[in-house]
Amino acid sequence: MGLGIAEAIRAGRRMYRARPWVFDVVLAVAMAGISVVWINQYPYDASGQHVYSASDVHRVPYRPVDLLGYVLTVATCGAIAVRRWRTEPVFLGACVPIALYTALDYAPTTLAWSPILIFYTLCTRTVPLRAAPFALVLLALWLQYSLKLVVLSVLLAVVQSVAVIVITWSFGDQARRLAERNTRLASLTEQLRREQAARAGRAVAAERVRIARELHDVVAHHMSVISVQVGLARYVLASDAATAGQAMDTIAEANHEAMREMRRMLTVLRPVPENARRDGRGRAPSVEPALGLSGLDALLDRVRAGGIEVELRVSGEPVPLSPGPDLCCYRVAQESLTNVMKHAAGARAVVELTYRSRSITLRVADDGGRVRSLMDGDDAGPAPDPEGTGNGLVGMRERARIYGGTLTAGRRAAGGFEVVLTLPAADVPDDPQA
Repeated sequence: MGLGIAEAIRAGRRMYRARPWVFDVVLAVAMAGISVVWINQYPYDASGQHVYSASDVHRVPYRPVDLLGYVLTVATCGAIAVRRWRTEPVFLGACVPIALYTALDYAPTTLAWSPILIFYTLCTRTVPLRAAPFALVLLALWLQYSLKLVVLSVLLAVVQSVAVIVITWSFGDQARRLAERNTRLASLTEQLRREQAARAGRAVAAERVRIARELHDVVAHHMSVISVQVGLARYVLASDAATAGQAMDTIAEANHEAMREMRRMLTVLRPVPENARRDGRGRAPSVEPALGLSGLDALLDRVRAGGIEVELRVSGEPVPLSPGPDLCCYRVAQESLTNVMKHAAGARAVVELTYRSRSITLRVADDGGRVRSLMDGDDAGPAPDPEGTGNGLVGMRERARIYGGTLTAGRRAAGGFEVVLTLPAADVPDDPQA
């Protein structure tokens, strides 16, 4: 039963919010009915007048309520039904019938409470200073009504009238302040929703850039290896079948590796069907871990197969890296060596890993080889870019920035090009893209 009452209350609140005028009409009808019943409770004396009896010694005769009295009663109570329409004129319109009702010496009833309800509505819609004149009108009306009862002294009538008006005024003003706060809160909530949507849009854009960067690194490296090996196989196909076969094996391995990495990214992006989630039969696809420094040896083998002599130097005690920085180091090494293969054919390269207590430094340098062109990750050019503003370097710098590191790139004084990445190794944050 308790649940039924609570549900009924919630339903009433929903109806009130949707159609408040229905509540006002019901309240107006109820007030009119109470007033009529109240009027007819007074007995008649021998002269046909209503008699209000406050005590055995205090009997006050009143004029019997006729058609005009009922009209004034209905008019006053009917104002409650339209109090939300134009509150100030409706309030004044409700005060006039009561003043006339009291002046015509009709028997007291509950009519005085109708302008109180309308005054409360007025206070919820206007500031206290603007409501002050209407409070004075209501005070005069209540004093007239209270003094007409005779049973109250002037002081008690004033105290009662002031107390009722002040309490009503206070509650109405508090309701107005609460409504204003709710409006501001709703506005801030909507603003927060828009900002969250904007942040989500930026996050989606950043994720697209990250995926594009991953695809660039994967495809550029393996296609460079394949391109070099195809040229080698074509050159030695007739004269050295063993070397050509080895080149073909390298091509197959590079193609397999590229497809495996691209399949891993697509698996991450592919959602589990919603119906499979619901019936419990769906499984999250297995995702191979992204390559990190553990795959560095295989990367160097592919580069050596492409005709680049690469030396790996490791110094310091290896420190653990989070998956994000670990992948960052691998991708920077991959991109740097890819550019060596594309723009410095026949070069000798050195990959140096230096572990310190709170940082790790990756340095990839080459001696220039026979030809060195613009290191932009895509297009060749006549000279290296001393500022390192190519697309490939932009992507590497962005990776370093994400994980709180730095990346520098430029020509070496002894010839060639070098890329130096420094990342924090201790207390590194988790991968922000995860």
